[in-house]
Amino acid sequence: MFPQMRGEKPLLKPLTYLKCPECGTTNSRPFKEGDYVFKEVEEKCPKCGCTKMKIIGIYVKEKPKKPASKSKAF
Repeated sequence: MFPQMRGEKPLLKPLTYLKCPECGTTNSRPFKEGDYVFKEVEEKCPKCGCTKMKIIGIYVKEKPKKPASKSKAF
């Protein structure tokens, strides 16, 4: 089956949120296969340079919804 057919939603791109155990800085990056919450990964902290970070969450950002047009009934 094709990923984008009429009436279907496009594939969502999850983000992985990381937290540095040294300075507490949070950072996000695209989800990688094998990511799970509380996993320690070998990634460099952008603030202090620590080489280990912990995954604290995996989320999909929702696109802002367009406000519905208001029609006044008289």
